[in-house]
Amino acid sequence: MLRVIGRRLMAVVPTALLGSVLIFSLVQLIPGGAAETLAGAEASPAAIAAIRTQLGLDRPLHVQYLGWLGDVLHGNFGHSLLDNRDIGESIAERLPLTIELAGLALALALLAGIPLGVWAAVRQRRAVDAAVTSLSGLGLALPEFWLAMLAVNLFALRLAWLPATGVAPLEDGLGPHLASLLMPAATLASGAAAAVTRFTRSGMIEALNSTYIRTAWALGLPARQIFFRFALHNALIPVVTIVGVLAGGLLGGAVLVEEVFVIPGLGDMLVTGVLQKDYPSVQSVALVLTVSVIAINLGVDLLCAVLDPRARG
Repeated sequence: MLRVIGRRLMAVVPTALLGSVLIFSLVQLIPGGAAETLAGAEASPAAIAAIRTQLGLDRPLHVQYLGWLGDVLHGNFGHSLLDNRDIGESIAERLPLTIELAGLALALALLAGIPLGVWAAVRQRRAVDAAVTSLSGLGLALPEFWLAMLAVNLFALRLAWLPATGVAPLEDGLGPHLASLLMPAATLASGAAAAVTRFTRSGMIEALNSTYIRTAWALGLPARQIFFRFALHNALIPVVTIVGVLAGGLLGGAVLVEEVFVIPGLGDMLVTGVLQKDYPSVQSVALVLTVSVIAINLGVDLLCAVLDPRARG
């Protein structure tokens, strides 16, 4: 198992480095730059050139990248061009909220998707199976930002069951805090729940058609034990495999959802940075999100290796 962990870690490092190169390069391709943003629209070329020299933007790109990467590895993300605030402190304040939102969405997706997938597989080729399959297809097709606006209109404005925007701090109590996150998390979880439902259904159908399940039926074991102890255990392996992909998608989807529900997370910081051309903030947030996704996928790979010895190769 230690060798499996070592191989996975050796693959993670070059992936993270490649991600940092892509992020740095893409930000450099955006029209306009940090010097132009700081100087203002009416600044002279000489003033812009002076700011570029001050910021070190006149150096070769590979030198800029190595300097930026070295600072990041030492925990120095630089300062925002908007308010000169330490970017690392802003990320530290906002990251827990984004992780909480994505984590709650993932939990809702699993809590909804696994039972629905099992139900559809057990009732294969019946009305229940067709209904669950159609519902999961609808969940994959509908855009999350559109569902978010519908949810705000229905549950917040019309029914007044949940707050429309913002997040109640934990100091106000766990109940109000979770209530303010429920609608954004449920909206974000819609596509992931549909994917979990489909993977669980296909995994359960494959397991129920296997030899060991037919043997269990022949031995007269109870249906509940066959479904949940034997079939579901193997059916969940492909579900666990896609959890890393879903978690990465939820972190990315949180960008739009946080904007709709006015949640001060990393997504809001990223959108603000793009709109205001705060390139150091954009680079830093994108890098943190990328590394988070890589770390999640590493954890999922190790979990799959524990659940399925065949995945250790």
